[in-house]
Amino acid sequence: MTRKALIIFLFLCTAWTCVFPVSIADAQETSAAVEYKIKAAFLLNFAKFINWPEGSFTTDNQLFKVCVLGANPFGSALSAIESRTVGSRKIDLNYVDDVKQAGSCHLLFISASEKNNLTGIQEVLADRTIIMVSDIDGFVRSGGIIEFVTKDDKLAFKINLSRAREQGLEIHSALLNLATEVIQ
Repeated sequence: MTRKALIIFLFLCTAWTCVFPVSIADAQETSAAVEYKIKAAFLLNFAKFINWPEGSFTTDNQLFKVCVLGANPFGSALSAIESRTVGSRKIDLNYVDDVKQAGSCHLLFISASEKNNLTGIQEVLADRTIIMVSDIDGFVRSGGIIEFVTKDDKLAFKINLSRAREQGLEIHSALLNLATEVIQ
């Protein structure tokens, strides 16, 4: 097994088993529900492989704010990460309908329902240090940081490293190695 394959395997195992207990009911779920459970696990792990610049958190015990903007495609899948931490910070999960409510988020998932609003969203949040994640086609090319994609019938992701660096975010090389594409 190559080093990259091993990293991918460990990342996926961690993403799945640390967040979601396996049950017989999982086999009966729709593929969309399972897909968003996996995406929820990825969101948690993305946060663990990213360093925010100094000053991103006002206090040592400030919560790590994970937000979903727009229609919630996750169902209850994200509730599993609410009891988790990013570093020493507890996760605070928020569902927001207005981009103005997303300004204090650390990680923001932008739902497909917001596809026609991407330019406005990115303009409002341009000066904020937020990992913006979506599964909207072309998201990283339009200024987002992480885009979920399907490659060979498997969930994968692309990273806009250039945009992340503009915001002062440092993405760990292990995460960059897992991306199907890294935009410099």
